[in-house]
Amino acid sequence: MYQSFFLYAPKMIFDLCFDALYFLPWWYSRGLIRILKQSGRFLRAKEQELAIVVWLKNIHQPLSEQYNWQGISKSVIMRIAQIILRSLILTFWAALITVKIAAYVILPALVIWEIIYQVI
Repeated sequence: MYQSFFLYAPKMIFDLCFDALYFLPWWYSRGLIRILKQSGRFLRAKEQELAIVVWLKNIHQPLSEQYNWQGISKSVIMRIAQIILRSLILTFWAALITVKIAAYVILPALVIWEIIYQVI
């Protein structure tokens, strides 16, 4: 028991100090890149889920194969409304992701500031 403690204590202390010193460089380099990639994948998935491009491509196609002017006008109005609504939803998700990234960037600096403020 004691032999293993004395053998591994220096390694554990070194690892703890290294992790504490490497935290901020990792947070603002690899961690930030990881968050940006995850956010990009999330927004691409939301865009595919909302299918805004599909609605745009089919904006002049009539619904229910009604090729008279009433059917075409109803389908265009309905699709424009869908495009606007879906774009607003995607904008909401993009704003939420932007707030998440801003919080990710600001949080360590805020924590360090508060620690310094409490010490001084």
